[in-house]
Amino acid sequence: MRVTTWSVSGANVIVAAIGVAIWLGGAAPARAEPPPATETPAAPSLQGIAPAEFGAGATITITGSNFAEGDAVLIDAIALEDVTVAPGSITATVPVKTKSAKKLILKRAKKKVAELAITGFVKAPALTSASPKFAAPGEVVTLKGKNLDRVTTLTLAGAPVKVDELGATSLRFTAPAGTTGPLAVKSVGGEAALKKDYEIFYAPVLTAASPAAAFEGDSVTLTGAHLGAAKFKLGSKPLKASEQGEAEATVTIAKGAKSGDLKAEARKKGSAVAFTVHPTPALTTVPKEVGGPGTLKVSGKNLDFVTTWRLGQVTLTPEAPAGKSKVALTLPDSAPTDQPLVAVSQGREFASKKPIAVVKTPVVEAMSYWPGPEGKGVEGEIRGRELTDKTRFTLAGKSMKTSFVDPTKVTFALTKAPKAAEQALQAKTGKYKGPALTVDGAAEGYSAGPARLGEILAAGGSGYTLAAIDADLEVSRRQPGRGTEPLKALGRAATGPEGQADVAAAGRRIALDLRRFTVAQVALCAQMTAGKTPAQAEANAALGDALRASQKHMLALAGQLRDLWSGLPLAATASDASTGLADVDAEVAAAAAARAQVEAACKNKFVGSGKLLSEAGAVARVDLPALYGEAIKGAFAAVLAAGKTWPAVEGEVTPRLGGLPPARKKLWQDVLKASKSAVEGGAAATTGKGARGDKHVEPQGKPKGDTGKGKGKAG
Repeated sequence: MRVTTWSVSGANVIVAAIGVAIWLGGAAPARAEPPPATETPAAPSLQGIAPAEFGAGATITITGSNFAEGDAVLIDAIALEDVTVAPGSITATVPVKTKSAKKLILKRAKKKVAELAITGFVKAPALTSASPKFAAPGEVVTLKGKNLDRVTTLTLAGAPVKVDELGATSLRFTAPAGTTGPLAVKSVGGEAALKKDYEIFYAPVLTAASPAAAFEGDSVTLTGAHLGAAKFKLGSKPLKASEQGEAEATVTIAKGAKSGDLKAEARKKGSAVAFTVHPTPALTTVPKEVGGPGTLKVSGKNLDFVTTWRLGQVTLTPEAPAGKSKVALTLPDSAPTDQPLVAVSQGREFASKKPIAVVKTPVVEAMSYWPGPEGKGVEGEIRGRELTDKTRFTLAGKSMKTSFVDPTKVTFALTKAPKAAEQALQAKTGKYKGPALTVDGAAEGYSAGPARLGEILAAGGSGYTLAAIDADLEVSRRQPGRGTEPLKALGRAATGPEGQADVAAAGRRIALDLRRFTVAQVALCAQMTAGKTPAQAEANAALGDALRASQKHMLALAGQLRDLWSGLPLAATASDASTGLADVDAEVAAAAAARAQVEAACKNKFVGSGKLLSEAGAVARVDLPALYGEAIKGAFAAVLAAGKTWPAVEGEVTPRLGGLPPARKKLWQDVLKASKSAVEGGAAATTGKGARGDKHVEPQGKPKGDTGKGKGKAG
């Protein structure tokens, strides 16, 4: 009970709390009105905070009672901001700097008047690091920090990211397929972010290399994804990128790189494709000069991977499979000079730094000679290939003085004919010596003597070259007395043994040449390509030209034999050793017998082109029996011209054919008998200068249609 005492005129009056005044003594006071009562405000109280959980920066509502304007509210020692007071509530903002909150304090006039324990304050999250520092999509990332267990939202570059695991000091998430950007977390207590943007890293992806195989130094195009920041290497060899984008890059294959995985990497991550490096041929030692035809020896690297060797446009063949560092190449006749050596591997050409000077090795193919002017010494020609004005020749080891004509021919003169024995002819240009040719001095200027001709014929023409045939034709053309008048004069002069011996020698030589060029025709056709396509006929062109030349010359030889004998005096036609009819007849018979081999060798062979295409057998056709028949009649022209009756002619002819074999004798008799009617029919009209009207034998002894210039009809 509250008691108030007032003093009135020395008397005390006690007023009970219940409002009843009690007189304590003395005179009773006069009745007075009490002063107005002053109510003391009720003490404020703190009851709760909404929301139940909050953090720094949050606006909260404090519920309670007896709040008064001017009341201050603190969280621990930090005053709330933006305070709005109502009797039953206070609205305020928790300062951002608030780190923790244990109690809520209400102050009035700087005195604490109320207090409330705080249980719902949520501390702000903090991020200190991320591991790994960058991540590829799908990779697990761990964030380190504080107060992370209450995180409600995780964003990367503003996009939400699912949190896989929460803890007070760490959280984990799976890196999304997105872009690099700020990595932030948010909870009731606030927000936090890493200082630097977090990188979503895409490892380089290689899908293809084009080409998939290359040489050192080649450019290769790589395709894929995320290649912009990639580094490239093949095995352990780094590759330099000349162009580089996200989807494509161009790299150069490094020297010394080997086949293996071609990798694109960034930050030790990436992918690879298989790649093949072709071994690069390197020509390290190539001769500056080499003789050709011959052998070209080369050294270098990876030569066993070369598929084709070329000098200019001429392909060279290895003498044996190339080794890794060495190869020996065969240089053909056609090898050019001053051209680089080219090695081809995988379709790529690798050339020597400098061209190779090919000094053509001279090749001697034939030697021919004939009597010199006025019968002194001999003149001749050497035929071959790759001859120059610097080519030197030796015969039997002795130097020859020659005059350069062209790369296929030189001429020479000797004071005397070569010895009648086999001897070596050799040519040399610089230090390069060609193969030796065996020259038979006994062949009298021809490439082969009578015995050798028989061997060549038996071998089907093998060994008788085009050059040798051309040389032999030249020798035969240049024999003395081969003109019509000189041969006739030689015949007319055969009035004695010496003259008859000269005629016999000339006749035998002409007959031997008929056999020689018959064998030559066998050899020429044997060297031809079968078939009559333009290419095949063209391949036979040079051989066909020689075939025509031989045919023309054989016709001329037959005419020469006729001319020689038609000038013989009647007494000189006796078949003895002086005239040599038997020897001549034997040579002609051998030539005639060989015509069958000519036909066989020339079968299915053609020369020329288009409408000029000719069958080789027709080109080579020489009717020796018919031509020889004219020569036979020429040999007995004087007998036929002087004959009055056929029995008289036979009386003159028969003894002169006594040295011939029976079969050949009959042939001669048959040829001469063909003139029987002309002899008998022309006897009455004879003037003593020869029988007139004989269609087989004219007084000059020329066959019908013959111009006297070696022309005649081939049978």
